[in-house]
Amino acid sequence: MRGFLAVLFSGLLAIAAGVAAASPTSASSSNRAAESFAHRVLGEASVPPGARATDTVVCDLLQGPMDIPGAFSDAHLIDLHRLYLVDDSTSAVEAYIRSHLPDGAKVPEAGTSSGATGCSANDLTVSLPVSGPNQYLAQLGYDISPDGKGVELRVDADTIWMPNRSANELAPAKGIIEVTGFSQISLVMGSSGPVTVRLPSARAATLRRVINSLPLGPKVSCIANSLLYRIVVRPATGSAPSFEVDGYACAAQVLVTRDGRSMLPLYDASCSLLHAVIKVLPAHEAKGTRLAQAGCRP
Repeated sequence: MRGFLAVLFSGLLAIAAGVAAASPTSASSSNRAAESFAHRVLGEASVPPGARATDTVVCDLLQGPMDIPGAFSDAHLIDLHRLYLVDDSTSAVEAYIRSHLPDGAKVPEAGTSSGATGCSANDLTVSLPVSGPNQYLAQLGYDISPDGKGVELRVDADTIWMPNRSANELAPAKGIIEVTGFSQISLVMGSSGPVTVRLPSARAATLRRVINSLPLGPKVSCIANSLLYRIVVRPATGSAPSFEVDGYACAAQVLVTRDGRSMLPLYDASCSLLHAVIKVLPAHEAKGTRLAQAGCRP
């Protein structure tokens, strides 16, 4: 079974950070761009010469993707696939795929699987490089099953392409901004010892710009996760937050709530918002939040 999440996180870390367009993008144009990206990735698949396209396969392992990313729940995940019959051995087909990888591609995982009907398949995952604030995952999955005369081959392209942020997803231009860090951060006990500061207008404007520079990110559910910091925007003193940003350790995920409604998460690949939060917290306080910087990419 292919390790979808392992490939996902390695792909996320390869994304160019700090470039997020704030202009609105229509749903239809975003969908077209996402589908176009998926088709481009599928077009990068290496298929042996003489492979014949087919609509049906015998092995039950090839009748669907080899794994369903249960820990990854995002509507922006697209899976496209093609089926082939190849007059060659499993090892020869796998060797061909490995020797014809797209530029910059890597093979992070390979293995074997057994089906309910007694068939078996060699599984090969190929991770492709991604770039820009929209591309989050480009992955090819090959499942190769012998059929007695040659092999059945299934090729899946798994992609995630995120739209640009709309104006409604940006931090409010006005309001009181409060930032909270934590003295202790534990995967087991959670975050404790909150340290909260209210920002003066100049620092609030700086932090707002950092928030608005982050691109949207996919939704990732992590078993082991911890809250690193919280930012709230209040229309007035004592009022309920109209905008909240929660930074988590898992996959550089930043969760956003607007007027009590969950928005699409943001992705802080370079920990730019975490660094900005630490700068506004009192010196020598919120030690847990400060120590979280050690997990950031150089």
